[in-house]
Amino acid sequence: MTSIMAEITVATDEQSQGIAQVNEAIGHMDGVTQQNAALVEQAAAAAESLQDQAAQLEEAVSLFKLGEQAQANTRPQTRPVPAPAARQLGTLGAGRATKPAARRPAAQAPEEDWEQF
Repeated sequence: MTSIMAEITVATDEQSQGIAQVNEAIGHMDGVTQQNAALVEQAAAAAESLQDQAAQLEEAVSLFKLGEQAQANTRPQTRPVPAPAARQLGTLGAGRATKPAARRPAAQAPEEDWEQF
């Protein structure tokens, strides 16, 4: 009788350890699931932001005319030149009257020129 009780005790302990391991695994899975849910929310927010940026870019690019659109436009549209570009054009125009303006290679152009663009 004592041996049967000892076996039952050992089996009960083993089951308790197994249940504890299952509970630990479930807790870990729950944590990973919550992390995944947060990542999905971040990805959705990033996708929405990219979609907004793409719409803004499409709107900005729509100002350019390509191919047949450019040929169909016989009269060029004039727009006011931004102040920094107007100053550059003024200095280039004055320099051309006396001597040709020195051109710098495109590879050495400073990046701030592109920021104004």
